[in-house]
Amino acid sequence: MLFDELSVQKFHFRVLIAGACGIFTDGYVLGSISPALPSLTSELHLGPHQTGLVASAPLAGLLVGSLLASPVLDRIGRRIPFAFDMMAFVVLALLHALVSDLASLLVLRFIIGCLLGLDYVAGKLYVSEFLPSASRGRLMSWLSVAWVGGYTSAYAIGYVLHLAWPQGTWKMIFISAAVPALCAAVLRYGMPESILWLVSQRRSGEARKIANRHFGAVDLPALGSGDSVSGRTGVMRRMVLLFSGVQGRHSLGATVFYVLHNVPYLVLSAFLPDVLRRAGLHDPFRSGLFYDALLVSGSVIGLWIVDRFRRRSLMMGSFILQGSCLFLISLFDPPPFITLTLLTAFGFILTAADCLTYVYPPEVFPTDLRATGVSLMVSSSRLVATVSTALFPAAIAAYGLSATLEAIAVLLFAGAVICGIWAPETQGKNLSA
Repeated sequence: MLFDELSVQKFHFRVLIAGACGIFTDGYVLGSISPALPSLTSELHLGPHQTGLVASAPLAGLLVGSLLASPVLDRIGRRIPFAFDMMAFVVLALLHALVSDLASLLVLRFIIGCLLGLDYVAGKLYVSEFLPSASRGRLMSWLSVAWVGGYTSAYAIGYVLHLAWPQGTWKMIFISAAVPALCAAVLRYGMPESILWLVSQRRSGEARKIANRHFGAVDLPALGSGDSVSGRTGVMRRMVLLFSGVQGRHSLGATVFYVLHNVPYLVLSAFLPDVLRRAGLHDPFRSGLFYDALLVSGSVIGLWIVDRFRRRSLMMGSFILQGSCLFLISLFDPPPFITLTLLTAFGFILTAADCLTYVYPPEVFPTDLRATGVSLMVSSSRLVATVSTALFPAAIAAYGLSATLEAIAVLLFAGAVICGIWAPETQGKNLSA
């Protein structure tokens, strides 16, 4: 039986849980921004532009880290970054205790973002390259649940810390990210190298030893004579291959989906209390907890729908429904309760489709281009999200909440059209083929 056609075994669950803990940490770090901002803004006396910089600093780091991920993961493999980056993150999270000014905070948050950008790509590749194709959609969707779980946990814990320690809350919130990172570091210690990556490097002997140890006598994928060896192929050459011919259209369509899915998610959620306050809700923190509860529910629904609908249909449908929710808010300026309902519906639909951001990227690219392709998708979304997050407070101040949400809705509608034309259908694809 081919390596990619195995039934789900204990080692698959070990890989999935180890990857999910890192993804949980990534979600926790980004989710901690929203509850930390009120305390941080008050203590450091930040204006709208400075607040935008604090919120966008880890996203800028994610951009740089995800860009660096491709040459690192292609040259040294998936295992070393996957196994050890969470250890470094624990130390960085604890360093928040020593931060007392805006400049130091921005530098630290940027470095943390760099590390998470590397882990975000490494985690997706490592887990996807071990999972069998028949179960990949359902199992990879658990990474989406883990990310949303981390994101919403940060908001809930931040709310509790805000009540318990009104002064210095932001430091406690940022330091608390060391806990899930430590769990991830322990679980990832001693994990083997990706079998598919070893085969792509013509190191079949090492791949065979790992396969025998964890799966028994299975057939490994063959490396065809026309396949490039990713670790020995220049980054520019791989970029040319990514955007050539049919693969080029697929790469563009997949990247547009990834960018337009993630940007509203990160931007709106980072400033959720302020968005809810401007919408007329008197207790934005409690309303935010309700919103986050719907996010978790949506991610669980994603487990059920990911293999029941075509990948491209999910993309287009989610963009149309999300855009409709935001457009109704911007067009009719409804009462606070209706606004909260539409925002939570937006979050529910978004997280239900979020499973695709874990399942879809590895399926779009062959093994020798996978690290470069996924790195491109993640870095592109972080670039746009960094700029959008930095400008979001100023945009609301200048144009109002309704006009800002309307602009996001238009982008989502455009994304549905682009995905329908360029995004490939990948359901059931065999990664080792």
